[in-house]
Amino acid sequence: MSTHEVIGQQHQSGSFANYFKDLYSGITTTVKGMWITFKYVWAVKPVSIEYPEVREVLPERARMRLFNDVQNCISCTQCAMACPVDCIYIASEKLPEGSEIKKTSNGQAIRLKLTQFTIDTALCCYCGLCTTVCPTECLTHSHDYEFSQYTIDAMKYDYLAPDVIAWRDRIVKSSFLKNEKAPKGAFFVSDAFMS
Repeated sequence: MSTHEVIGQQHQSGSFANYFKDLYSGITTTVKGMWITFKYVWAVKPVSIEYPEVREVLPERARMRLFNDVQNCISCTQCAMACPVDCIYIASEKLPEGSEIKKTSNGQAIRLKLTQFTIDTALCCYCGLCTTVCPTECLTHSHDYEFSQYTIDAMKYDYLAPDVIAWRDRIVKSSFLKNEKAPKGAFFVSDAFMS
């Protein structure tokens, strides 16, 4: 027997019953597949959000833009030494003899005058090593993630500049001056940097 004769015999035996069986199977599997598709089309919420009108809720310990509360900084340079990419530029000078020694919010003496504290966020890898070694907890990660710039030079933030010190007034007053305890290394800020 040739292969054509075998194929012909298979189609002849029960071909009428197989036709309706195959037709029924094709219709039911198509309906099942379309049911699953339409269930996901109409039942599942959209994954995307309407940014910037709607913003993601960030995890509590998210590490975004660094913020330094320079009024509590003792110029110890531990943050700059811990930074693996050397993006923190800090300079200080001794206070003159006989000048009043100020204290930080946690009681440590400020013996050096901070003359430069700049962070190059274009270099920063947001590892958080600088925030963990800070003895006064003045260097922290905020929840601000909207700080893109058109040039790399604009990504350097001088924390002694008046406009950046104004960030402190909004951030610190809103969280710590109300005697709210925030976890180390995290400020709860949303639009404080760019308003």
